[in-house]
Amino acid sequence: MSVIYEVTLTTGEFFKAGTVDKIYVSLVGSLDRSDKFRVWSLTHFMPGSSKSIKIKSENDLGEILLVKLYKDKHLLMPEDSWYPQHVTVEASNNQVFNFPCYTWLIDDDSLEVMEGTARKRHEYNSDILEQHWINEMGERQAAYQWSTYAPGIPRCINAETIKDLPKDARFTVERKIGVVFNVDSAMLELGLDPLKISKKIWNSLGDLHKKCDFSSIPISAYVAKHWKEDTFFGYQYLNGSNPVLIKQCTAIPSKFPVTDEMVSPSLGPSTSLQHELQKGNIFIVDYEMLTGIPAHSINENQQYLEAPMCLLYSNPENELIPIAIQIKQEPGPQNPIFFPNDSKYDWRLAKIWVRHADTQLHQLVSHLLKTHLFAEVFSIATLRKLPNAHPIFKLLMPHLKFTLNINTAARKLLIAEGGVFDQAFSTGGIAKVQILQRALAQTTYASLCLPEDLAIRGVEKLPNYHYRDDALKIWFAINRFVESIVDVYYKNDASVQDDSETQEWVAEIFTEGFLARPSSGIPTSFCTKADLTKYLTMVIFTCSGQHTAVNSGQFDWGSWMPNNPSTMQKPPPTEKGKVGKTDIFCTLPGEGSMAIVLATIHLLSKTSPSSAKLGTYVEERFTEAAPQACIKKFQTDLLQIQREIETRNEGLELKYGYLLPNLIENSVAI
Repeated sequence: MSVIYEVTLTTGEFFKAGTVDKIYVSLVGSLDRSDKFRVWSLTHFMPGSSKSIKIKSENDLGEILLVKLYKDKHLLMPEDSWYPQHVTVEASNNQVFNFPCYTWLIDDDSLEVMEGTARKRHEYNSDILEQHWINEMGERQAAYQWSTYAPGIPRCINAETIKDLPKDARFTVERKIGVVFNVDSAMLELGLDPLKISKKIWNSLGDLHKKCDFSSIPISAYVAKHWKEDTFFGYQYLNGSNPVLIKQCTAIPSKFPVTDEMVSPSLGPSTSLQHELQKGNIFIVDYEMLTGIPAHSINENQQYLEAPMCLLYSNPENELIPIAIQIKQEPGPQNPIFFPNDSKYDWRLAKIWVRHADTQLHQLVSHLLKTHLFAEVFSIATLRKLPNAHPIFKLLMPHLKFTLNINTAARKLLIAEGGVFDQAFSTGGIAKVQILQRALAQTTYASLCLPEDLAIRGVEKLPNYHYRDDALKIWFAINRFVESIVDVYYKNDASVQDDSETQEWVAEIFTEGFLARPSSGIPTSFCTKADLTKYLTMVIFTCSGQHTAVNSGQFDWGSWMPNNPSTMQKPPPTEKGKVGKTDIFCTLPGEGSMAIVLATIHLLSKTSPSSAKLGTYVEERFTEAAPQACIKKFQTDLLQIQREIETRNEGLELKYGYLLPNLIENSVAI
């Protein structure tokens, strides 16, 4: 008895997703397979459109396991790729099968799409699906291969340029238009003519204001007004663009010989340094990672890089203020400790040296390494080890979308020879790789898991730490969401242990991303559902909330250059009382370096017009009701967090909004 199947093919909604080429379809069932049929239509496959075809089979095909799509080029026209979004098959008995696609069909090629129910490999129960798995993973591992950019840092995708990436990994046209990495264009957009940029030093703040007048941007204007203030200096460690370095100080390091007498003017008469240490009110930021790193020369001019230490005090007014700064690591007569009661310019320059060091670690470690490069590792391993049908693949792909594109572009723009770091940062040249190597060697699993990192740093009770409060809300919302998905697909701990695909996935991340370093504590396998849940939470948070926290505010906090200097043109002072206003201007980056950095952070802080916000899953990879309910609950939780942050911000002079859920992008895609 013949059976009729109605097949509906839906094209992606973005520009250029459609095609004028000829499309064919066939069905593969558990009992039989259909012939190949042309999808006839009076119109082309337009973005967002759906087309249906009735396929008649002489035999019942059984459960529809696969849909095969084919494309033939028109003889007289160039190849026109097609992006099928999903396919639906409805049998005569009203049984419906869903096939999420979300991949490009290129040239005279075919695409085999598996029915959308999430399953692990041992749940395939079919020789047909087993062969599909073999084919799919073979093609993936051929398309996505590891490469080494530099020894001692996470491995990356084997692609010199974006054109070397598979089309599925590249930006869509809308996103490509919204994210154009051209520094000269960005300069012009900011009113900085690249042809008129000079190499001169600054003469006054007035000169700086002429070049850095972004008073229409509220936080930029606030920074330019308050950057000299000690309370604002301390505030940035909590809620600036790099709010992840501050630690509680329980004992003064021997290399930083600060005494009670030295800081008593900052602490007040009714307390002491030892008393405040015991109360947990003393904090430290130590840039030891920069020790001994050679500063890069810019335009053959020697630049300078130091590894300062800064002691801070959380005072009774709940302000975090700096109370002592040592610019180099080793104490000595030519490395004085600076205090707020030193001369105005001594203290100001000491703080600028700290901000300079913070800029280097922010860009290279907090931002590049711990979000971009780790997200790239997660992405490659996911594509190489998990097939489309796997529930973890379905969960993670929205949070890995376009990361390979953005990182491939960023390597050429930022850290390649002659890139932005070489042109404008004291950590250009060999310095940038040395810092990345040191940072990876010091990275631990605990440091990537927000609640543990905050506990290790001893900052759980530090007042006005809005990054911490908002990030924890995002972390736990993601954790609840992941836990609910894991509960759907893993009945018990044994089912996690038996999932060979996920075990191979986490092992590959450990080997290729963390270079098989046992001291990192990075998991090499999962024993329990809790293990898997925690790790997936870390991955998603790293790619979404954490990236947003260290990326989105770059221009806000760095557009006033003295607050985030990319390089220093003069060495630090070796004695007190010798620094004047001119010394500060001679030390700050020149106009050329400043312009390059402003243009770059302007580009990196942009939001794509086609971005997908956290919890908004444009690609509906989960087809079952249970995970769809989990997604809705996640979205409800994020709406509640949105309201809580907005309510808190109403009472703040300087609002912290980087972790508003509607501003967090799902993935590292900018």
